[in-house]
Amino acid sequence: MSTNNVDKKLLDPEFEHTPVPKEYRKKLSSVAAVWFGFPMVLTSAVIGGLITAQLGFKAGALAMLVGNLLLFVMVGLLSYDAGRSGLNFSLTAQRTFGRKGYYLISGLLSTVVIGWFALQVGLTGATMHGSFGASLLLMTVIGGVLYVAVTYVGIKALSFLGWIAAPFYILIAIIAITMAFQSGNSDILNYHPHVSNAMSFGAAVTLVFAGFADSGTMTADFTRWAKNGREGALSTIFAFPIGNFIAELVGGIVVATGVIPNPASTGGDFMSVLAGHGPLLTVLSILFVFINLGSVGTHCLYNGAVGWSHMTGKKMRPITVIIGVVGLIVAVSGIYNHFFNWLVLLGVIIPPIGAIIIMDRLVLRKNQPANLVSWRPMSFIVWILSAAIALYCNYFAPHLSVAVVGLVSAAIFYAIGNLFVKGDTSKNSGMEKAV
Repeated sequence: MSTNNVDKKLLDPEFEHTPVPKEYRKKLSSVAAVWFGFPMVLTSAVIGGLITAQLGFKAGALAMLVGNLLLFVMVGLLSYDAGRSGLNFSLTAQRTFGRKGYYLISGLLSTVVIGWFALQVGLTGATMHGSFGASLLLMTVIGGVLYVAVTYVGIKALSFLGWIAAPFYILIAIIAITMAFQSGNSDILNYHPHVSNAMSFGAAVTLVFAGFADSGTMTADFTRWAKNGREGALSTIFAFPIGNFIAELVGGIVVATGVIPNPASTGGDFMSVLAGHGPLLTVLSILFVFINLGSVGTHCLYNGAVGWSHMTGKKMRPITVIIGVVGLIVAVSGIYNHFFNWLVLLGVIIPPIGAIIIMDRLVLRKNQPANLVSWRPMSFIVWILSAAIALYCNYFAPHLSVAVVGLVSAAIFYAIGNLFVKGDTSKNSGMEKAV
């Protein structure tokens, strides 16, 4: 089957339970578009603004860059593995955590991203209500229905949305920055935080990383469509550091101009800067809200749908509708109010999972056959130990980056554990032989 004939279909097979065949693999530009439009959204601007309000512009921008480079290392390596294998996240997790064990990992992340979907839906309603006075409930419902509809089409719709969302973000961001400079302080480089007990540099790096810790770990759902490992890894550069860093920096710039009244709580949400400047800009702003928040929402819903479809043995599209409705109900309940605490939790427990998969798939068992076992206890032990250390640092050494601690701890523990417990090779040695 030719790629051209495949691309003419509206609803492609999503290969929930098998590797993506070579004839269905997509061009680098298509896979890159999926990741490019994902982080260039208002949510990233909010995070960038929060960091700038706490650290100042120079230190904040550096924390954003470091966090994004860290994301590129993890997501790039995971994407390389996905491109070479064609496996989605659930299929990959089976090989590292076991046929039964993967249910815990995939179930956790597939549920977390549903929460992110709900958050974006809730943020859509809150932004439309706060900036334009629209009905909070109505805008939330409309956003949720639209995002479910786009996700239902599949990976092709996400790629198309990426081509729209990223340029649209740049256009609106330029307008917002121009207005902010006109009415605020243009000396942004000397902006310093005006809050007490500001977050540490390490905590800011973790906040950047945590914003995409879940979908970044599940990147295989997107990059399994790449033609090979090299293109899978290259596609992530457009997101980290390029797309996400630009999006966060925009929020930081707007905050540094001083036009946002309470940036320590609202971050770099620049929609208030655009409100009340004529009908044309109002229409553009409304489209911006739905397209950009929809970009994050659809990607997260896609991750959740692919994960739960594999765990339940069902097709992706019916699962999309079911969990989309669940996410919409959660959004109406007001999950947006727990945004920061959600990110802190992600920064603690999720990064070690990505490090474990990288060590297993690309370092220690790269050339070994995938002789699956039910459970791989060592992977879970490493995850628990690494998350515990990261959690300890979160409370007793907050100046450190919890995300870095989790990643490094997991890599070290997995390497040490591998000296005593061999992987699931054809001989099924060690701990797994007894499972």
